[in-house]
Amino acid sequence: MEMFGKTLCITFDELVRSGIMSKSNFDKHVRERKFQVLQKGGNGRKVLVAYETLSDALRSVVEKKLPDIKKQLKKEQTNPMNIRLKSDDKAVEFYKTYTPKISIDRQKEYVLNAKVMNAMIVQETGLQNKHSEYGYTHKSLVRNTAISLCEELRKSFNHTLPKSKSRLLEKFRDYKKRGYVALVNGTTGNQSARKIGPREGRILLRLKRSKFPVYTDMQIFDEFNRIVAERNARVTCEEDRLKPVESPQTVINYLYKTSIKLWWYGVVHGEIAFKNEFMPQFDTKLPQMPNTLWYGDGTKLNLYYKDYDKKNKRMVARTIDVYEVMDACSEMFLGYSFGAENFLTQYEAYRMALETWKVKPYEIVTDNQGGHKKPEAQAFFKKICHLHKTTMPHNGQSKTIESAFGRFQQQVMHKLYNYTGQNVTATKESSHVNIDLIMKNISQLPTLEEMKEQYLECRREWNSMPHPTSETGMTRMEMYTTLNSPKAEQLDEYEVRELFKLLSKDSVKYGKQGFVFSRNNKEYRYMVYDESGQVDMGFHMQNVGVSFRYKYDPMDMTSVELWEVCAGDRLKYAATATPKVVFHRATAERSTEESERLYAQIRAQKRALAGHYIASEELLLEESIGEAYTKLVMPLPVGESQKNMERQRKQYANEELKAPVAYPEGVGPGTYEPEPEEFSSGIASPGEYTKLVSGMTEAEMYLSFLNDN
Repeated sequence: MEMFGKTLCITFDELVRSGIMSKSNFDKHVRERKFQVLQKGGNGRKVLVAYETLSDALRSVVEKKLPDIKKQLKKEQTNPMNIRLKSDDKAVEFYKTYTPKISIDRQKEYVLNAKVMNAMIVQETGLQNKHSEYGYTHKSLVRNTAISLCEELRKSFNHTLPKSKSRLLEKFRDYKKRGYVALVNGTTGNQSARKIGPREGRILLRLKRSKFPVYTDMQIFDEFNRIVAERNARVTCEEDRLKPVESPQTVINYLYKTSIKLWWYGVVHGEIAFKNEFMPQFDTKLPQMPNTLWYGDGTKLNLYYKDYDKKNKRMVARTIDVYEVMDACSEMFLGYSFGAENFLTQYEAYRMALETWKVKPYEIVTDNQGGHKKPEAQAFFKKICHLHKTTMPHNGQSKTIESAFGRFQQQVMHKLYNYTGQNVTATKESSHVNIDLIMKNISQLPTLEEMKEQYLECRREWNSMPHPTSETGMTRMEMYTTLNSPKAEQLDEYEVRELFKLLSKDSVKYGKQGFVFSRNNKEYRYMVYDESGQVDMGFHMQNVGVSFRYKYDPMDMTSVELWEVCAGDRLKYAATATPKVVFHRATAERSTEESERLYAQIRAQKRALAGHYIASEELLLEESIGEAYTKLVMPLPVGESQKNMERQRKQYANEELKAPVAYPEGVGPGTYEPEPEEFSSGIASPGEYTKLVSGMTEAEMYLSFLNDN
């Protein structure tokens, strides 16, 4: 049997599988509502039927068939523990209007104590009536039951009734006799605090704000009275005398009033603490649909694993970090990456999330840590969502994922023996690890890979658990996969691949060695090849010395896209480069296929040189400065004979051989234009005439006359 809330229930297994009734009979009882089903089965839940709704005949069979149930039922009936407290409006009004006035905190304390006393009276009366019904009296049992109830309520509500059994019974009897007034402290209304004037207040405030030195509250009390004594000794007018303080509590009462606390709290505890203490907080509502908002955050993975410390030569217990991506609506863990929080772990976690679920969320919220501020990261987040925001600095309560992590640790990870516990700020004893046990059993800890598998199993369990706010009992996985935000964007395989290509920040110059760059201290060498697998000589020859930015996939470096930077920082796609082919120098180490590719590349390069040489000859001939117009013999391409060049010139003329690089626009053969003839500029002044004839001979002068005629 099990409890559903405060209702005793019998399970489906106890009714059907024990042979009390058949499955069909059970289903018939459910359809005809002959008993009440409080919980339906599914997702690890048991079918629970309210025991008190069973028929008398069925109850007798159950108690006969299952004697342990009868004992449990008897225990529940003889030891009722009603730990629910009923409200008491009369008590609230009594303490609110009591004279002398009672502070609001003390009112709450008295009202809680009154409700506990009321519960004890109900417990006592119920047991007395039941005992009278059966004709016997057990005063000690009734008294002890009421005391036990009081202690149970102390654990649940932290009331302030006496812990001593004798004093509690004395207070209980007095409450039944006098009512609410019995709970009022006899010192209520005494004025122990003494008024502090503005001059004294300024001194106290200055001492509290002091940094050189820093005073405790007790030291402030002593220093204040010392200052007051010195000043009063110097003044002669009674009105200028300051009033000393008789009690340290008076100083504390004054300094910790909110109106005074405002003026020293930030100086003493810092501006972040001041903001968190006094600034208003917004009430926000989480998204109602999955993929509306994703959170990402890095945290310590709270599981120990064993590792070898090479420096100290011993086995040690260690932990690692993990970066998680979570859907805010369903609390579904979508993607992860092991390692410290940086752009690489962020990239891997979000990539896993998008590749797995193939949806682009509307909004992503991250903190200001790790690599979120890098231009590369900002460009990446801009691509994978419609809106990327960071949480307000020093405002941890705005990060819902941290709350989910806490519950994930408490509900799932704490089951593992190598659980590290929560952080040092956790107050529950169960939140801290038994470090002595861990240190004594380091050899029994899992390895790093085994610990990662543990964590992945914990994630699967978390995603399969019912969502805490689901009214229908849907698991986080069911909620995430069933619903979807209309503002989220579904993606196909191509779109997912394109999302995760990053654009380099800096340009890299293409050289004769190809496209060479380094990332994370690793060198990458690429070359642009044509469809036949040979170097694209046209691209190579006309881009040596040109700088490109490259687009790459960090998890698939089998190719990179080269993008040329144009005017206005516009990018123009140039080519796709693949890893450069490396050939063995030693012939014996080369395979047949490798040798064939090497020689084919050599032949292609020679033909490219010849084609470019012949194309250059055309320009020289058109400019009348080639070998036919000069006494010089023009050198041939390296490794080529005159006979081979003649054969290749014929191939070029028949368009069987082409130049690897086209002529620049407007520069090729057929575009030559003769220089325009020069005409005399004429003369326009005596000075120009004098200058023109000063170097002219008589023969030149007469010849010019003859030419003009």
